Amino acid sequence: MMAANFSNKLFKISAIVSVIVIIGKFFGFARDAIIASFYGATWQTDAFFLAQSLPSVIFPAVCNSISTAFLSIYVSKIVMDETLADKYASKILCLTGVISAFLSTLAIFFLPILIPLLAPGFTSEQTQLSIYLSRIVLATFILTMAQYMFSSILSSKKLFYGAQIAGLFYNLTVIILVFLLGKNQSMSTLTWSVVCGHVIQVTVLVLISKNHFNFSWPSRIFDKDCLLLFNLMFPILIGNSIVQINNIVDRILASFVAGGAVSALSYSNTLNRFVTSIIITILSTVLYPYFAESYTKNNLTDFSKRLKQSCVLLAMLMLPVSIITVIFSPDIVRAVYMRGKFGYDAFLMTSALLACYGGMYIFSSIQEIIARAFYAMKDAKTPLKIAAIAILANSILSIILTHFIGIGGIALGTTLSVLMAAYLLLRKIGEYLPMLNFKDSFASIKKIVFAGLIIGFIGYACSIYLTHLGVLLRLVFSNILIFSCYFGLLYLLKCEEVVFFCKAIQRKLKHSVQRRYNI
Repeated sequence: MMAANFSNKLFKISAIVSVIVIIGKFFGFARDAIIASFYGATWQTDAFFLAQSLPSVIFPAVCNSISTAFLSIYVSKIVMDETLADKYASKILCLTGVISAFLSTLAIFFLPILIPLLAPGFTSEQTQLSIYLSRIVLATFILTMAQYMFSSILSSKKLFYGAQIAGLFYNLTVIILVFLLGKNQSMSTLTWSVVCGHVIQVTVLVLISKNHFNFSWPSRIFDKDCLLLFNLMFPILIGNSIVQINNIVDRILASFVAGGAVSALSYSNTLNRFVTSIIITILSTVLYPYFAESYTKNNLTDFSKRLKQSCVLLAMLMLPVSIITVIFSPDIVRAVYMRGKFGYDAFLMTSALLACYGGMYIFSSIQEIIARAFYAMKDAKTPLKIAAIAILANSILSIILTHFIGIGGIALGTTLSVLMAAYLLLRKIGEYLPMLNFKDSFASIKKIVFAGLIIGFIGYACSIYLTHLGVLLRLVFSNILIFSCYFGLLYLLKCEEVVFFCKAIQRKLKHSVQRRYNI
């Protein structure tokens, strides 16, 4: 029952966060569409978008690794003494402010060298504009670091909605300013509008955090707490960098396959990130502080139960997503990309990549969750070692498979390497947690696999016999049918997780009706 209660709580939080994220993505699309409408696509907008992308090109691994390491340590300190924990967080906030100032200054200094390397085709005038706009963006990098840190503070206290809501304010601010300023403004004005969006986002985060976090100026910044943060941060940083290297290797391989293969790889990765950012990343973000709390309290039994329950829940959620992606990858690509100059060759390559990537979602989610569990245990070296092995295997497999099956071999190699990484992580964490036993979950796993086989046949039938419907109508109808049959089957098979969710929903509906009509 405790596991079911945890799953229900996890599902509820993740569902709400997912809705906010999806709304945020629509606002993001609207922001880009309005900028495109007001400014078009010119050499000036090329310079603007290059400048805006620089922090995500240069610094994402740094921000992510620091905030991930910080969260684990901060949660452990909250369990012991919340006042001391807030003093630690205040110290790290100041430290990251210094780090971000140093990194942005360093990047600004090297911009005249960096911009020509990133955009060798730019004219001299375009390069100068890019350098000017990039200096504005990088000078405010401290805002990006603050966004990561305050989001981690809120997550540590299990306040998961604040960071996503603050993101909505960023997009809304940019949209409103672009409308108010009107068309034909300079790129400098547009860049400062984006900076204002970041200022509003961080301000909202600070206001939300104010009621849950007490900031105090530290007497010292660098001490043993900082060393502990760096010891945990650097393996995470190297691991994130290895992933980026893997992406570069995939692009190099794609460049040898055919013309347009690199673009097809990019298009399929965009669709992959949509799935992973809404489901896998959100669930791992929500779970992370719970793992850290259980480990700090030395409650390894609870830690193991939560980890096991999370793996089963993720497998249950990701299986239908994988099946739909594999079967309907051509329809998905048609619906999203098939217009304008996106030709048939590009369609075939992108569809093949997406279908092969679709098989990795379950393994990718398990890999992410177990890696977070290791971080909660303050062990970042084990995930790093396994990531390095997986990256090497991915390179070898991709080269071999590409030779035999073409561009799909790149995605299939990635899928197989992710499967291997998930298996190695499961084995390794089993050595740390002897009580981590999936035997009592075999009943649920068998029901999930059986329901997956049934919806696989249903999906395949829909792809063959519903060709007379339009692409969008076929996708919508098939998705509704597949998810309905899947969760309906799991309910009829009395899968513990689904039955508990349904009963929880029934109780809430009954309570709402009783409260409304005073029954």
